[in-house]
Amino acid sequence: MTTPAETRRERRAEQRLLDREQQRRRRTEPQRSPLRSPIVVATVIAIAAGFVLIGALVLANRPATSGTEIVPANVVPAPAALVDGRTVGKATAPVTIEEWADFQCPVCEQFATLLEPKLRSTYIADGRVRIVFRDFAFIGQESQDAAVAARVAQNMGVSFWTFHDLLYANQGAENKGSFSHDRLADMAVSLGLDRATFLAGLSDKTNIDAVTQETSQGRALGVTSTPTLVINGTVYPGLPVYGKLTTLLDGLVANPSGVPATAAP
Repeated sequence: MTTPAETRRERRAEQRLLDREQQRRRRTEPQRSPLRSPIVVATVIAIAAGFVLIGALVLANRPATSGTEIVPANVVPAPAALVDGRTVGKATAPVTIEEWADFQCPVCEQFATLLEPKLRSTYIADGRVRIVFRDFAFIGQESQDAAVAARVAQNMGVSFWTFHDLLYANQGAENKGSFSHDRLADMAVSLGLDRATFLAGLSDKTNIDAVTQETSQGRALGVTSTPTLVINGTVYPGLPVYGKLTTLLDGLVANPSGVPATAAP
């Protein structure tokens, strides 16, 4: 006959056997990493895909500009029908003004915003005068970059004179970032141009060489400062007085082959 004490001893012995068997199985069975669990793996993949999607949305909705404010040009625009590249005015005009200028030059900015708009609406519009813009980018790197930018914009389908006006409207301190590549690209974007294509054009050696060569041509002609106007072949450095300039232009219109006054207008 089995006593209660014997029964308890047998149960304890059976439990010990079960515990040892479980320990043996744990030692011999391979341990599954939590990362190998199908649920965990699926969760990790879903999270990674979410980050990729968020990144794509951020890039897709990235602003087209760097955030700097672009001041619109508030001047009489060049007559579109009379624009031919970097020339504005009738080819048959009796008077030609070659304007050697630097987009960083503050005196050039005065000519571009105060005098040139008056010429556009009078002498240029009625066929008496045409203006040819020439690069004399000598103040610094941003002078060259701005000159290149105007050429790139023209190559991309924007009137040279439109970008010319925008550059002068946004002129700042010399070589302090007003004409950095990013800001020039902002100007291009404000006119509807593609930012990446425009930036590539700024670094294109062909465009850079064109500005460098024209600046060298100006030096060879004796240009030493900006603005310098060459009116029917005679050089007039500095900003002209508008009344004196119109007197000179009127005289040349009446007699294009005549010898102009030697004094600056």
